[in-house]
Amino acid sequence: MALAILSMSAAAQEVAVKPFNVRYIDEDRLYQQYVVAQQYLQLQSQLKNDLQQAEKKKRTQIENFYNQVQTKYKNNQYKTQKALEADQKKLETMQENAQKEMEALQKKYEQQLNQEQMKLANEIDLFLADYAVKNDYDAILRKESAMFINPKWDVTDEVAEGLNARYNAANAPTGVAQPKEDGNATPAQP
Repeated sequence: MALAILSMSAAAQEVAVKPFNVRYIDEDRLYQQYVVAQQYLQLQSQLKNDLQQAEKKKRTQIENFYNQVQTKYKNNQYKTQKALEADQKKLETMQENAQKEMEALQKKYEQQLNQEQMKLANEIDLFLADYAVKNDYDAILRKESAMFINPKWDVTDEVAEGLNARYNAANAPTGVAQPKEDGNATPAQP
């Protein structure tokens, strides 16, 4: 029993003596520097643009058909009321279908972005966990979640460099000479 108290006391002293080692990252800056985050932001922009283009195309098709109906009506080209009503019904169907297609496309893009965002967040989280252990940090915080953190504890640039190095290593073509630390190239391992 005395041994257990002594060992708990030693553990408590170690915790009391060792300072809490904390760093932080600035997520906005990290996203600006990390290649994969930049690719995600480009994808987000591209999908938004694609959605706007698809919406514009649908709107133009509907407007063109609407104008055709209006022109036919003004020029008394409808032989029967039934023909006019058929075109009006077709216009309504076009609008309903366009709305459904746009909602489905938006949902598809949102799912794709969510999936990519989760992959990005997981890559960053895994790297930060390894980075924290390697550097003996007790915590790595997000700057955005704090009122104030001393800038000297900012590790954003180091994390971005590490993430980019990991990304570049994972995506390096095989068989290409890789530079050594002394600057001389060595053949890549297959």
